[in-house]
Amino acid sequence: MMTARADSIAVHVEAAKRLLQELEQHAQSAVDALGRNGTEFIAAVNERERVLEELGGVVEAIAQRADGVEPQQQSDAETRPLLVEVARVAAAALEAHENLLARTRMERDRLAALLHRHNEPDRLANRYAGAFQPMRGPVFSATG
Repeated sequence: MMTARADSIAVHVEAAKRLLQELEQHAQSAVDALGRNGTEFIAAVNERERVLEELGGVVEAIAQRADGVEPQQQSDAETRPLLVEVARVAAAALEAHENLLARTRMERDRLAALLHRHNEPDRLANRYAGAFQPMRGPVFSATG
C-alpha cells in the first residue's frame, strides 16, 4: 500500500503524463500542418502553450509534495517508479518538441529561400527584356 505522500504524488504524476502526451500530440499536429495550413499550425502551437502552462502547475505541485521530505525518503520504492515513468513520457514529449523545432526551422528556411528568389531579379528575363526594348530615337520638344 502506498503512503499518503506517494498517493498524492501519483495523482500529479498521472496528470503530468497525460499533459506530456497531449503536448506530444499537439507537436505532431503542428508538424502535420506545417507548410500546409497556417491556421491549424498556429492553433496547435497555441494549444501547446496552454498545455505547457498547465504542466508547469502540475510539476510545481509534484515539487511541493516532495518538498520537506528527507533525501533518502524521496527516492523510496513507492515514488521512484512514478518519477521514472513521468521522466520517460517527458523524454518522448521532448523528442516531439525537438522534431517540431527542426521541421519549423526547415520550413522557415524554405520560405526564406523562396522569398529571396522572388525578390532577386531574373537575369535571363532581364536580358531578353533589354534585347527587345524599342529603340528610342531623338526626342522632339516644342518648348526647346
